[in-house]
Amino acid sequence: MKFLFLFAFYTIVYFGFVSGVDSGYRTYENYKYIKVQGDRTGIEILKLALQDKDDSLVYSDTRDGAEIVVAPDSEILFNKIIATENLNATVLYNDISEIILMEKSMRRRNRKFSWTAYFDIDDIYGFLRNMSETYSEWSELIVGGQSYQGRSILGLRINTPGSKDSPKPVVFIESGIHAREWIAPATTTYFINELLTSNDPNITALRDQFDWRIFPSVNPDGYHYSYTVDRFWRKTVSGFGSSCFGADPNRNWNYNWGQFSSSNNPCDYQIYAGSQPFSEIETRTLSSYIENISNLLAYISFHSKAAMLLVPYSDSTKRIDNYDDLIQVGKTSLDYGYEVNKKERYGGPGTAAEILYKASGGSMDWVRYTLATPLVYTYELRGNSFHWPPSRIYEQGDEVTQMMLGLATEAQKLGYY
Repeated sequence: MKFLFLFAFYTIVYFGFVSGVDSGYRTYENYKYIKVQGDRTGIEILKLALQDKDDSLVYSDTRDGAEIVVAPDSEILFNKIIATENLNATVLYNDISEIILMEKSMRRRNRKFSWTAYFDIDDIYGFLRNMSETYSEWSELIVGGQSYQGRSILGLRINTPGSKDSPKPVVFIESGIHAREWIAPATTTYFINELLTSNDPNITALRDQFDWRIFPSVNPDGYHYSYTVDRFWRKTVSGFGSSCFGADPNRNWNYNWGQFSSSNNPCDYQIYAGSQPFSEIETRTLSSYIENISNLLAYISFHSKAAMLLVPYSDSTKRIDNYDDLIQVGKTSLDYGYEVNKKERYGGPGTAAEILYKASGGSMDWVRYTLATPLVYTYELRGNSFHWPPSRIYEQGDEVTQMMLGLATEAQKLGYY
């Protein structure tokens, strides 16, 4: 009886939430999330076959294979190719609608902004406004660009009083460029809260050393769409209303655009790179904002879900001039983070081409190439199937806070500021 009561309760909560937002919310009922390992050619054959059957195929490549969302009507084809190509398949979730239900029910029960639930873009922006008002002497709202649907790309500048004669080095944090990676904006807002409220002298010193420009969601339209319509939406929503819309904003920057891990097919659900570099207003306006920052020391991007640290360039194994320094600083950052939970160590640091897969047209590479920014990193946070339990957001928040402290500590030792 208890089980039936709980099931009924969560069902009511879930569908009540959906009907209050968008009755067309995609539930992914009976969709499986499966990890596939084996020969890379066989994995690509599997992905292409599934894409032919379902052009909204959800997948992510990993170091040793891929993770794929398999629709109920694609299971027979999936199993046939797994056997033919001699691949190994491990089911991570039998029904991912249960994960979506849980995420939504947690939001329903947490009306006040917190780090025990995931919140929509208006709530995130409300948090930024509240912090800018509460800590008005230290922080201010900033606009890094615009979205296709007319939203501002809203961020927070944290810059405590310092010497007027020597401006502080700027640390820029970009988060949530991929809509479905919810843990990234959540962790970023947690870090903002730590900078502004912590009494730990190490954290207050970290806050005071830099001019912080922090953007929890640089793809606000896409994030809102993933929150209200399709949990696994990754792209922007440019051209919304047409049969195929949106582009991958982390394949749309003007550095080696369209070369690796990108598609020229507008209907590609995941990695369509756009019609040209900076075709997306989000990347175009954000890049303009970044170009006009003086004294930019570090550019940090938060993604999920590979648990690794990446350095430029993502589509090459050729090492940039301060590669060794980036690795040393990155290792210290990961060491600091590991001390928080002492569980799984992050992979890397290294280039995506070395430890993950080649990808072109990303923000990190453009910043490094165009602006020669000294310290440039992409942190792939933890999780499975782009999910991290909302009740445990604080774990990654504390870990990232320490990672930022480790990064700053080692960069100072090497004379970067």
